[in-house]
Amino acid sequence: MKNQKSAMISFNDGFRPVSFLLEVCEEYAEKFGNFMGIKDFFHKVKMGFVRMGETSIPYVSSAKRYGNNGEEIFIEKLEKSLPNCKIKRNVMINTNDGNAEIDSLVLYQNKLFAIEVKRWKGRLTETEQGFIQKKTDRWTGEIHIRYQKSPFKQLNRAIYLLRKQIPVKVWVNGVVFFEDEEFEGISTVSDNVWFDNVKELTDYIKFNGEISNGGNAVKFFEKCVSADLLYANSWDKSLHCVIEDTSLNFQTANGIVTKNDIRYITIEHHWSYDKLTILLVDGSNRYIEKENGKIRVNENGRIQEYALCKLDYIEIGR
Repeated sequence: MKNQKSAMISFNDGFRPVSFLLEVCEEYAEKFGNFMGIKDFFHKVKMGFVRMGETSIPYVSSAKRYGNNGEEIFIEKLEKSLPNCKIKRNVMINTNDGNAEIDSLVLYQNKLFAIEVKRWKGRLTETEQGFIQKKTDRWTGEIHIRYQKSPFKQLNRAIYLLRKQIPVKVWVNGVVFFEDEEFEGISTVSDNVWFDNVKELTDYIKFNGEISNGGNAVKFFEKCVSADLLYANSWDKSLHCVIEDTSLNFQTANGIVTKNDIRYITIEHHWSYDKLTILLVDGSNRYIEKENGKIRVNENGRIQEYALCKLDYIEIGR
């Protein structure tokens, strides 16, 4: 640059290439009177560009988002139909023998129910390998055939791993629930339990299922870990994982806040920093600013790091 106090910076990210001309503002220097003001200004400019390249959570396919919405609908229905039960969502399982996740773990009196929710359309036929899904196109009448893995095998494996992870002797009743208005029915060859009606599922939970001895069901339930939720508005991305406790230790004007204190966090983004609004479990709010904060998470046994500048909402699993 001919002007030694200037710079041209470009970002060709493939979608919106942007170029910036940076120049030292002499008036700024005279007004604020010291080098540190200019240095701080350029630090903020640099930090803004660094934040642009930070790591975001993975993209979520439309099919996965559709399934996640089905889980939300199911939970709302179950809570209304069985208000005196306790539910832990997205129970994370990490063992030496493998990793898994259970959509919903329900505690009712001394009974435990692990529920896998599937939002599948059409008619299902069970085979030894899995399921054959047939659905009719509403516009053309064409029949589409798809082969699906068995949710029964998936759930039984998850229950097996969960019981290995938590050494408390209990019986976990497995149930697969099909949540979709366009679900037409299922033909099974196994004796696995499934429902597509919340009222029938509620009756089953109340009057059927194996009972665990003593207070073991409660002890087991309390030891299960619900996934934390990360959400980003861009591309409607979300991720269930377990955030490391040390990533959510914050010094605030009212003292230290830990992960156990937090219900959820909303994040407001600025060029060089983020403003975090932290809602605590006691209903009060805390406010802090982070220049380029990051969190470490356990995602199905893998340790990943994500930047707060790429997130908009964090909810702690309970």
